[in-house]
Amino acid sequence: MKRKCKPKKSASGDFDAFIIVLTHVNFSPLECCVRSHKFLCQRGESAMSVDRWAKLFGWGRSRTRYFFRKMIKNGFIEKIPNPYTTHIRILDYDLLVGKSRCQAQRNEAEGTTFEAFWEKFHETTQKPKVNIGFARREWKKLSANERRLSLIRIDDYYDNLTNTNFCLQASRYLSNKAFLDEYDY
Repeated sequence: MKRKCKPKKSASGDFDAFIIVLTHVNFSPLECCVRSHKFLCQRGESAMSVDRWAKLFGWGRSRTRYFFRKMIKNGFIEKIPNPYTTHIRILDYDLLVGKSRCQAQRNEAEGTTFEAFWEKFHETTQKPKVNIGFARREWKKLSANERRLSLIRIDDYYDNLTNTNFCLQASRYLSNKAFLDEYDY
């Protein structure tokens, strides 16, 4: 007895939905127009409504919203503030599609890995090593240049604290982008 494979009408779970998201984000930067408002949608980003995602997944809107909240919470997707539509970014998109393995290898060679940051930050500040998961998620959100800056500016940040009791944890240092602060020397 032969069975024919029927195409799926809906994503069977979060993994299938995430694959659909990966295949429906921009491969290159694109100018989007929603309700006559123009904005730039970068590589690895998408500006589709929840209704459109729900149709792609074959799900209802509430399940689709739940899926995106879960992906954001777990650090796979970042929601970009946009008053006109749902605007998301896949974190580590290039790594997921296999385009920047060389960049990841270059970062390791240069010492701009999360582990190098984590060790140097705690060596300099002498703070307890806590919230590594939150810090790792914040690290993934940074660009290559921001990662490099966050690593080399740890000493500047710590040296310019007026009271070291108020030194940020590594996760807050990254999320607040304290490495971009300007100091008078």
